[in-house]
Amino acid sequence: MAKFRGVAIWIALLTLVGSSVAPASAATVASQFSATAKAAGLIVKYRKGVLPLAPNGDPTAANAAGVTLKFDSLLDTNTYVLNFVDQLSADEAQAVADRMAQDPRVAAVELNTVIHAEGFAPHAATSAIKAASAVTGLTVKDAWSASAPTAANVALSWKAPSSLYGAKLSGYQIDYSADGFTTTKTVAVSTKTSSTISSLVAGVKYSFRVRAITKVGSASKIGTASAVRSISLTSAPVAPVITTGAVATALEPTVSWLPQSISDQGGLSVSYTVTATPSLGSAVTCTTISSSCTLAGLVGATSYVIEVVATNARGATHASTQFTPADEFYSKQWYLNSTYGINAPSAWAVTLGSSDVVVAVLDGGIANHPQLAGRMVPGYDFVSDVASANDGDGPDPDASDPGNWTYDRNNNLIPSDWHGTHVAGIIAAAADKVGTIGIAPNVRIQSVRVLGSTGGTRADLIRGINWAAGLSVPGYPANPTPAKVLNLSLGTDGTSMCDNIPTQSRLYSTAQALAAAKAAGVTTITAAGNSGSDARYSYPGNCYPTINVGATGYSGDRAYYSNITEPNAQNVGVDISAPGGDDKDNAGAAQSTGGLIFSLWNTGTTVPGDPTYGTMEGTSMATPVVAGVVALLYSIKPSITFDEVWTVLSSTVSKFKPGGQCATSTSQECGVGIVNAGNAVAYLKTHP
Repeated sequence: MAKFRGVAIWIALLTLVGSSVAPASAATVASQFSATAKAAGLIVKYRKGVLPLAPNGDPTAANAAGVTLKFDSLLDTNTYVLNFVDQLSADEAQAVADRMAQDPRVAAVELNTVIHAEGFAPHAATSAIKAASAVTGLTVKDAWSASAPTAANVALSWKAPSSLYGAKLSGYQIDYSADGFTTTKTVAVSTKTSSTISSLVAGVKYSFRVRAITKVGSASKIGTASAVRSISLTSAPVAPVITTGAVATALEPTVSWLPQSISDQGGLSVSYTVTATPSLGSAVTCTTISSSCTLAGLVGATSYVIEVVATNARGATHASTQFTPADEFYSKQWYLNSTYGINAPSAWAVTLGSSDVVVAVLDGGIANHPQLAGRMVPGYDFVSDVASANDGDGPDPDASDPGNWTYDRNNNLIPSDWHGTHVAGIIAAAADKVGTIGIAPNVRIQSVRVLGSTGGTRADLIRGINWAAGLSVPGYPANPTPAKVLNLSLGTDGTSMCDNIPTQSRLYSTAQALAAAKAAGVTTITAAGNSGSDARYSYPGNCYPTINVGATGYSGDRAYYSNITEPNAQNVGVDISAPGGDDKDNAGAAQSTGGLIFSLWNTGTTVPGDPTYGTMEGTSMATPVVAGVVALLYSIKPSITFDEVWTVLSSTVSKFKPGGQCATSTSQECGVGIVNAGNAVAYLKTHP
């Protein structure tokens, strides 16, 4: 399908040059460059004793600003957000800020720049033809096969609809659900009136319905649904995952494995047999229906190789000491295990993440998706512009994504891109044998909404950072489940500097929020930007302290759009790279991904539709790859600090493609290397 560029979404992060323990701070030379990013207004800190409201009712010092300003909200003690009444160019807005900074009543001022998100995603065309009548005679049967004993499959058959209303039958759509169609997956099939759906989950009751798809010219329509039919499927059990290692001794005779759900057990009763075999002598066995078994009679000073077999009425499977995902679309997630992927399976052999770790996704919200169900913690919506919010109001506790659809200058619809949902799936899609798998599938996700249909503001982002980290935000309730990792896949359209060092006329507000988050034990990951230029001019990644992420493609070289560290950047730019997708670098990538990142998505063109899957590319996709790896580190060591995280990541990277732009650069323009989850987890286990 065609690709559509959504509203710009890119972040700039600080780059490490050399082998410092932490990413370098932003250079003070940055203040010499003019801002080119659009601004919604000002963030103003008044001097002690100055009232923010002048006698004439205008914001104090508005006369110095020379334009009409209006109060928006309190950001922090004596710090206020003031909005421009008239739309100003970037240069005009900067001039206003400079004039106001000279007023003796003002301690500091900065532009409340507008931040955006950007992604590439497919969208389907709609049609106006009449829908076909209902499909009839739907039957569903368990299609288990001895040739694939651990697979849960279903066979469906039906009768064609009685009327196509003059259209041509082009195929059928099968809808199925495990929760009564609260969430739905769809499969398009040919004009045959039967089909088999494989790779379902045993032990789960699925409901199915079928609809005809008709076509007239280039327009198509989905017909009336058939009656719903339901079935619970069975299979042989999946392989248990041993947690005590592959060897037992007389001193350590108990063998344990991860408890298996009813789905893991194939929807049937399971028994487990443990066999311990020495190099010489007789094997010892034990049988249980639990998730551990203690072997009796092991001989001292002898090592026994362990085998665990799970058995039910459909067959038997042998345990594995490695975690191998059984998720339907794992093969499309090339960034997890390809040559220049992140070596995720090695990390999963140690941990899938802890539910005690929360990752906050500061974005446009997250749409409902079954692969995030049960692991979303309460979030908050900080989008202050009601017109941009698309949900009818300003800040509120509902941080779901209402859709960021808008119209361009020619009044053409720009569809919703479901960017935050895609990002969340990269981090933590469940390991549930359905769809995709996240890098840290057992951690929890918090949606912190800071972007609307036309973006958000610097003030919205600052509130979001503070709240996500569990810090106080004036006028807002406390965060009941503070995050340990913040993912900021966002940025400005043009140049927007971050004042990492406070001065008389600069506020330092974003850097203050990030520093406070770091002090609270939080690590912030940002995207380096998608303009293919100098990352030090992309806010908020050019703030300190963050870990700034550039993007690589399938070949292990820089993605064509990814921002870089310039040779004269004075230690500000890209810290580390991660797969972000590159449609121009797709040779060898998983079929149908086009070299892009495959993750969660939604079918809605404007408001949310059905949960689904899709591809996007950008440093916005590379950022959650790193955030997911960092979440695994917090799962192993909850007390890990920002600086320790950077030490682990920078000490364990993979090399870039030999001879490529990243590998031959003398200025580390792509950062220290490609993040390697397996190496990072192993390093932390041996360097606690």
